[in-house]
Amino acid sequence: MAKLSPWQIKTNYLRLALNLILVVLVLYFLYLIRGIFLSLLLAVVLAYLLYPLVRLVEARGMSRTSAILIVYSAMFIILAGLVLYGMPHIIEQLYLLAEVVPGYTSKVQELTASLQVEYARAGIPEAVRQIIDERIIWLEQMLVQMAEKVVQVIISLASYIFNLILAPIFAYYLLKDVEMFTERAALLIPAPWREDVQYLGSEVSRVVDSFIRGYLLVSVITGAMTGLALALLDMEFALMLGIFAGVTNLIPYFGPFIGAIPAIALALLVSKWLVLKVIIAFIVIQQLESSIISPKILGDRVGLHPLLIILVLLAGGQLFGLSGLILAVPVAAVLRVVFIFAMNRLWPEYNT
Repeated sequence: MAKLSPWQIKTNYLRLALNLILVVLVLYFLYLIRGIFLSLLLAVVLAYLLYPLVRLVEARGMSRTSAILIVYSAMFIILAGLVLYGMPHIIEQLYLLAEVVPGYTSKVQELTASLQVEYARAGIPEAVRQIIDERIIWLEQMLVQMAEKVVQVIISLASYIFNLILAPIFAYYLLKDVEMFTERAALLIPAPWREDVQYLGSEVSRVVDSFIRGYLLVSVITGAMTGLALALLDMEFALMLGIFAGVTNLIPYFGPFIGAIPAIALALLVSKWLVLKVIIAFIVIQQLESSIISPKILGDRVGLHPLLIILVLLAGGQLFGLSGLILAVPVAAVLRVVFIFAMNRLWPEYNT
């Protein structure tokens, strides 16, 4: 290997310093535009989902711009159809929910009163009863806080409309010039590190792509099965409960249990047999999802041990709430790729 001259060494250090300054400026710029960070995040997700379709249309002789516009048009038609079909049903169920809330409230009060009577007859020691009462009060407070947060989220959704509109615009430019962005970003990397960084970037992209496309598809299938099963059981709000189950299914392991809570709570106000049927339906759907659907779609591409997934989910939920639960697994998977890459480069004898 030829020895570098002092001028070449100074030039390399100067390039490294300029790249570091550029990275700092980019991070500072991202901080300044943090208000549209959600739009950028949604744009990246949208670009990951649509890129294979764009390449497929482009392979038929279309230009990149024409391919993107065709995919966008098809996406708009599908979304418009779903909105035109689904929105009236959702609005109808929201009106129905507003009408039946008083009835459900009285049923909850009756159920609570009967439980209190049974609780008083149980002959539980005073010390134990005090502990149970404290836990019940804590649970009630937690449920009230959760309900308030849900209302706040629903109210604040209107402020995100602008972000939702910006996301497809950003995604358009990402899809149009993704190769140019990649090539120019590669030029900023010092030549000795370029190959390693590009390899690391491709591995990270593979993991993120697997998570976004795979988990979204699994969640859509799970939500559809849940809504259909609850509709067959003549459950009220089956559509909304199915959508909720699909969204919460993005959370590995804990998602199916969270998604089942509203359906079981509503069934409890109807009859014990309906509760049993709903529980059986969720168990069957969860088994189908975990044993057939997820392995076929996801396989083992995320590459995390189940115990590690549970730990990062607990940490993500504790630190960042619902967003932490959803992002914990892909972030952990990316960090795993970076860790393995670093181990292989620093200690080549370490074989992963």
